[in-house]
Amino acid sequence: MKSDLKARNQIPRIRDAESLREVIMASADTEHAMHWKPLARIRTHEQVVAEIENRLLTGQLRAGDRLPPERQFAEALGVSRGAVREALRILDAVGVVDTGIGSGPSAGSMIVKDSAGGMAMVLRLHLQVSSFSRDDLLECRQMIGQLAARRAAESAGAEDIAALRSLAERMHGVRTGADLDDLETDFHARLAAISDNALAAILSNALRDAEKAHCAGPTDHLVPPVEDYARLVDAIAAGDGDAAATLLSGILLRDRRRPVGLSALRPAG
Repeated sequence: MKSDLKARNQIPRIRDAESLREVIMASADTEHAMHWKPLARIRTHEQVVAEIENRLLTGQLRAGDRLPPERQFAEALGVSRGAVREALRILDAVGVVDTGIGSGPSAGSMIVKDSAGGMAMVLRLHLQVSSFSRDDLLECRQMIGQLAARRAAESAGAEDIAALRSLAERMHGVRTGADLDDLETDFHARLAAISDNALAAILSNALRDAEKAHCAGPTDHLVPPVEDYARLVDAIAAGDGDAAATLLSGILLRDRRRPVGLSALRPAG
């Protein structure tokens, strides 16, 4: 009897239309609350990284700018010094910030003036752990290489031609895979640099490194396309962009015939 009375007392009394509306709204609020999910927790050092990134995007921070000393930086952001230290460690690892510059009062961290090295490292790491097929990497290299060859044919100077020709000539007599890879890497890096597109050079080198990492063992059995490289240099020297692009495409197609190791990327298709 008492339990029935207690249950009846817990039922909201509806005296009029306004009371009914309140009961319905309370029920709807309870239903919606049941579908709420916890917000993602953002660690403090990630917030510091995000703040620096935001200031770089908005132009409030630029290459070469010095960041505040650790203690002042932490106080300004309202975070611990450990959070600032961890954030700077991450940005230093990816080549965005140079930490530990100078000594005494002038010590601190600085936004790097040239982030090419850090960008290349991060790109290589991501390509190594990606699910891109080996054919995807080679095709991308081909597109960038053809663009570089055309641009080189338009703008290469006498010094550039001499450097390319020297690398091509040094391939004569080379039969070890490691030596050939080194010369070819230098050749393609120089070609990308001549194109006057720094990003193309970084992408080209990173893609080549990622593709090479998934070739099985030495490539000593492959005949180096020395004559193709020599003809490529001749085409660039003659300013023939179409011929240069075609020759470079043939050279890169040769890489498709390299065997793929057990640690290769997923098969194409």
